Amino acid sequence: GNGSGSSGKVLGKVVAIGLSHNTASVDVREKLSVPEPEWNDAAAALVRESDSILEAAVLSTCNRFEVYLCCDDIFRGTLEATAFLSKRSGVPLSQLRAVLFVLPEDEAVWHLLRVSAGLDSLVVGEGQILSQVRRCFEVSTSDGGSARKILSRLLNVAVSAGRRVRSETDIAKGAVSISSAAVELAALKAPPVLNLQLRDTRVAII
Repeated sequence: GNGSGSSGKVLGKVVAIGLSHNTASVDVREKLSVPEPEWNDAAAALVRESDSILEAAVLSTCNRFEVYLCCDDIFRGTLEATAFLSKRSGVPLSQLRAVLFVLPEDEAVWHLLRVSAGLDSLVVGEGQILSQVRRCFEVSTSDGGSARKILSRLLNVAVSAGRRVRSETDIAKGAVSISSAAVELAALKAPPVLNLQLRDTRVAII
């Protein structure tokens, strides 16, 4: 790969590649999942094994897997990254392409801002994803990270935007996790459906 090295190509174009609860089954998400201690290794391998990828950052959670790339050629970088992910996960390329999203430039930026704000989450407004984006920023800009000028700036802005959304809007009011949403729904439904208060009902968690 050429990294950000001697070719003189320091800046590039951003692309986001990934899948989420919206696009892929749990089985596929688990195969692509990368534990946090391995985020930088995966990102470094992407840069090292590519001729087009200059920077990389991995964001992997239970509900999503995303890589943010800075490429000097988005088309080529996307092909190289997709092949890398297929090889690493064992998911055939044809199957992977069917569930991956590829978002170039402004679309990639907008997507990350939506993710950080909690707008792309299973429960809109949940707070955990902001912490995960913050960790992505911290990890990918650390000594072993592969985020440089472009991606470090993008991730930093995303964290700031996520904080502002939560402090300046009502998005985080009410249920902000799947479990709390389930409890709120049960409390709402129990009296009319069962003629009981939630505290008097038996609940099975599946």
